[in-house]
Amino acid sequence: MVAVAKSLPVEHEPAPPPFTLEEFFALPEGPPDHEFEEGKLIGVPRPHPRHQAVLRELVAEITIYLRSKPIGTLWPEVDVQISRSRVYAPDLFFLAAESRERLCQPEGRIMGAPDLVVEIVSPSSASRDRVAKFNAYRQAGVSWYWLVDGESLVVEEFQLTSEGYLAIARVAAGGTFQPQLFPGLQVNLAALLGEPIELADAGE
Repeated sequence: MVAVAKSLPVEHEPAPPPFTLEEFFALPEGPPDHEFEEGKLIGVPRPHPRHQAVLRELVAEITIYLRSKPIGTLWPEVDVQISRSRVYAPDLFFLAAESRERLCQPEGRIMGAPDLVVEIVSPSSASRDRVAKFNAYRQAGVSWYWLVDGESLVVEEFQLTSEGYLAIARVAAGGTFQPQLFPGLQVNLAALLGEPIELADAGE
């Protein structure tokens, strides 16, 4: 008689217990850095120099604009608690003067929706920036959302409406971005980075 081997039950590693919001805020400062999403810690890798160069130019141009028109405050990479289940650290965000009470002191984080969030998209972050965060920021009531492709320098501007985010502008690499939130501001990232691009080749 041939013995038939019986399959043994497969033992699975137990799922880690979900983090609470309080446990997340009790973590020591990074690195490593994390965001908080539905009870999970989401690792945030250290940024590429290209990413930081794009961020640097955006901060510089908007800061100059706000010095002449002090309508609010700009912050890079600060924790933003948009709900009890989500805490993100956007690459850049803006709070209008009338929204300054959302800055939580002394914790140093934002409670609620910024007026503008900017995410610099990299290949590793594209899915979260364009899907998970896009929907989360919409649900939280973030009025303006910019997606800046860190490689191509294409800028996409979205405005929150009663039906969701409406695509307001898509500026090709080498083009000049004129955000509606900041009338009069003109940002040409390619020129600022010393990378002139022929618009005829880039397309709109």
